[in-house]
Amino acid sequence: MSILHRIGLIQCFEFLEYSMKEAHRDNTRKELDTLIRFSAIVNSSLQIEEVLSHAIKWAEEFVEAEASTIYELDEETGELFVRVARGEKKPIEGLRLKIGEGVAGTVVQTGEPMVVQDTSVEDSFSPIFDRITGFVTRSMICVPLVVRGHPIGALQVLNKRNGQFTSNDLELLKIMAQQIAVAMENAKLYGRLQERFELAEKELSRIQQRLIRSERLVAVGNLVQGIAHEIRNPITTIGGFAHRIKKDMCSDNDKLAGYADIILFEAQRLEKVLTDIHEFAELLSAEPTLSDLNTIMNNLKKKFLEMSRDRGIQIRASIPKDLPCITMDTEQIEFALYNILENAVESMNEGGILSIEVRVVSGRIVISVADTGCGIDVENLDAVYDPFFSSKTTGAGLGLTMVHQIVVNHCGRISIESEKGKGTTVVVELPLFQPGYSELGDFKIEPQPLPDSASCPVLNPLNGEVMP
Repeated sequence: MSILHRIGLIQCFEFLEYSMKEAHRDNTRKELDTLIRFSAIVNSSLQIEEVLSHAIKWAEEFVEAEASTIYELDEETGELFVRVARGEKKPIEGLRLKIGEGVAGTVVQTGEPMVVQDTSVEDSFSPIFDRITGFVTRSMICVPLVVRGHPIGALQVLNKRNGQFTSNDLELLKIMAQQIAVAMENAKLYGRLQERFELAEKELSRIQQRLIRSERLVAVGNLVQGIAHEIRNPITTIGGFAHRIKKDMCSDNDKLAGYADIILFEAQRLEKVLTDIHEFAELLSAEPTLSDLNTIMNNLKKKFLEMSRDRGIQIRASIPKDLPCITMDTEQIEFALYNILENAVESMNEGGILSIEVRVVSGRIVISVADTGCGIDVENLDAVYDPFFSSKTTGAGLGLTMVHQIVVNHCGRISIESEKGKGTTVVVELPLFQPGYSELGDFKIEPQPLPDSASCPVLNPLNGEVMP
């Protein structure tokens, strides 16, 4: 071989080596550029569905695969479900894999990626998805999605279009999987923060409404107490003289006697209004003690059995005998429950069913009163707690206002559901243990000794168990 020939070969080899290095550099630059763009897309949005759709599209195209899937781990069931998929002939939503089942289940179980060049000889390959979708899986790479050392899913690409999957494909998918896992975890955290923010916003709005209502009630209470004091004496005088006129002057004059009866009736109605106003104004001075709710409920049941019998109303009561004692103002709670039961009975003019149920649920006593009466108009439901709102022809319209305030002062909750013509259900929830003050800050719960006559069990507020 001549010297010139040898020099030509050497130059040829050098050129090939240079070309290969340049091609490698070009590929490396292309890969880096792709990974940078991929990272930008993955981190550009908290809309996780959009992010994952773009992510598997890029992963699939980058390694020249026919299809791709992202699995997510269901923390409650411990199963893998398809979060996003591309390339299958039919949708595979709803299909699940157990941990250790199939290639994806094995990858999540071990935390190690798998490269399968021939699925026909891979024992861990599960053909269930191929049977359902009609897709034919020949080869695959599956990489775990890991956050802080814990697998949360898997990224899987199927069927290399030209040749076999390479180690370079695997390394690139591992980098992509890391970013996808972080994006999924960030989306979860964002979702949880969003939920907490919305709950906090709703709670703030609820507290603001209660504060506004409470301030309004205090102002109304102060006003009406002064007015009631000024009105009561003249009303008593009017009623007394009307009775005297009827007795002394109307024995021979039926028309005049009728006028006197009207004056007496209206005076008595005003007396009832003044009594309601006085009770409303006295709401803020409570005397809480550890009390037996069983006694209150059974006393009310007896009272309303008599009242209901004449109206053709059937009472169905479910009141456990071992209700725990709770700290409360006995008179106020009895007044509130009496008011609720009275409203229920008065709503059933043509008979019906009055249901009373008492339960202990998650550290709270839940009292439910349901009737089959006339119900409440939808437009009036939001106003039932407002002072002086009433659909009755008698009273001051302070009944449910006082009931609501009593329940709130006991750190409880009250809710009303009603359907016009079908009936109403009122649910009162009272805590077994009140944490010192209500939201109003004007009703202090002081621990009181249990009366000797009480026989109800007392619950430990820390663990809910019966105290010795």
